[in-house]
Amino acid sequence: MSGIQAFKNTLFGLLSLLLMPANGFSQHTWILQEIPTAYLIYSADFITEQTGIAVGENGTILRTTDGGNTWNQIWGSYWNWFNGVAFADSNKVIIVGSGGMVLKSSDQGVTWTTVTIPGVTYDLNAIAINKVSGFGVITGQTNAVITTSDFGETWTIIQDGYMSDFFAADVFPGSGGVVIGWNSIFQPLLGYSFNGLNWDYQNFYPTWGGVMYEGVARGGKFSSIDKGFVVGNYFIPGGGFIAPFGGWTNNSWTAQSFPVTLKDIDYQDNYAVTVGNNGYIAESTDGGLTWTMVNLNFNPPHLNSVILTGNTGYITGEGVILKRNSTVSITGPEKIVLNLYPNPCTDMITIDLAEADPVQKIECLDLNGKALITCNGDGKTGKLRLDVKLLPKGMYLIRLQQTQSIITGHFIKK
Repeated sequence: MSGIQAFKNTLFGLLSLLLMPANGFSQHTWILQEIPTAYLIYSADFITEQTGIAVGENGTILRTTDGGNTWNQIWGSYWNWFNGVAFADSNKVIIVGSGGMVLKSSDQGVTWTTVTIPGVTYDLNAIAINKVSGFGVITGQTNAVITTSDFGETWTIIQDGYMSDFFAADVFPGSGGVVIGWNSIFQPLLGYSFNGLNWDYQNFYPTWGGVMYEGVARGGKFSSIDKGFVVGNYFIPGGGFIAPFGGWTNNSWTAQSFPVTLKDIDYQDNYAVTVGNNGYIAESTDGGLTWTMVNLNFNPPHLNSVILTGNTGYITGEGVILKRNSTVSITGPEKIVLNLYPNPCTDMITIDLAEADPVQKIECLDLNGKALITCNGDGKTGKLRLDVKLLPKGMYLIRLQQTQSIITGHFIKK
C-alpha cells in the first residue's frame, strides 16, 4: 500500500474519533466582536481578561480595555503587516511585522516607538515572551530566531539566512522555547532550546500509522518542555493536523487529522481550542484526545489565532475577532451518544441512538481507519443492528454519518 493510500485510510477512520463529542461536553459560544476595521487580524495577546492588543495587516493595531466590548484603533504611520504581538509584562507590549518592523509600547499599547534590530529587514512572523523570566523569542523569514533575556529591551540574532520560515513561537517556563515552521525541503521543522542559549533543530513529521508525511507546521502551544501541541497542514492529500508532543529527539509525532489547515492552538488544563481555514473552530475537554467542531451562527472567514485568558478567550481572523462568551449545552445532533451492545460481542452489534436523527451511512472500521463494512443508513433512526460475525477478534470503530454530524463508538469482537 502506498504512503498516500495508507494516509487516506487512516484519515478516513481517525477523523471519526476527532469529531466524536465527549460525554457531558458543553460547547462554548463564540461571539463576533465589533471592530473598526475590515483588515485581516493575525494575532492578539491579553495581559488580563479585559486588556488586550490585536494586530493585523496595513499597520492595524486594535486595543481593548473592557474585555472586547469596544476596540479602539491605534493610528500611526505604519503600513507594515503586523503578524505577532506579546505582552512582556503588565505594561510593556511588543509587535513584530513585515520588513523587520518591531514596535514597543510601555503603556499597554496607547503609544508606540520603533525598535531597530540591526541587520533584520526580513519579515517577522511571531513573538512570545515569558512574563516571569523575561526570556522571549521572535521568529521570521530565513528561519530567523531572535531572542531576548530582558523582557524585550535588547535582542540577539541566534540564526537567520536560511531559505524558509519559522511561523510561530512559544516559550517554556523559565528560559527556553520552541520555534515552529518549515525548512527548505518542505518538511515541518522545529527548533527548541531549554536554556535560551543553545538551540537544536529537527525535521518534524506528523505521522499516521507509522507513515511520516510532509507539510507545514504553523502554530503551537507548550505549557512545559514536554507538554504541548503543534498544528499545521499536510501537503498530500491536504487537510490539517494536531500533533501532541512526541519527544524532542523524535522526528515522528503521532498526529490527529482535521478537514482544513489549522493555524493555531491554545489550551488551559484539559480544555483546548484550535482554529483554521474556512472559519474552523474545534474544542476539546479531555486534553486533546477528542475534538468537537464549534458551530457558529454566521459564515466565518479564515481564522488565524486563538488565545485563552482567564475564563474567556479570543480568536482572530479575516476582519473578525471572536470572544468566548459562555458555556451552553449542545443541542440537536451534536448531543447524541452512541451506545453499542452487547460489548464485547460475537456476531451482532446493536447501535442504540440516544436521540433520533436519520442515519445516512453506517461504517465499521479497524483501528487503522480501513472500512471493513459499509452500508446505506436509509435515513433510519433508533436501534440499528450490524452483522460482524466475519470480523476477526479485536477492537473496531462504528461510524455513523447523520444529516449534520458524525458520531462514533468503539466495540470489541471476541
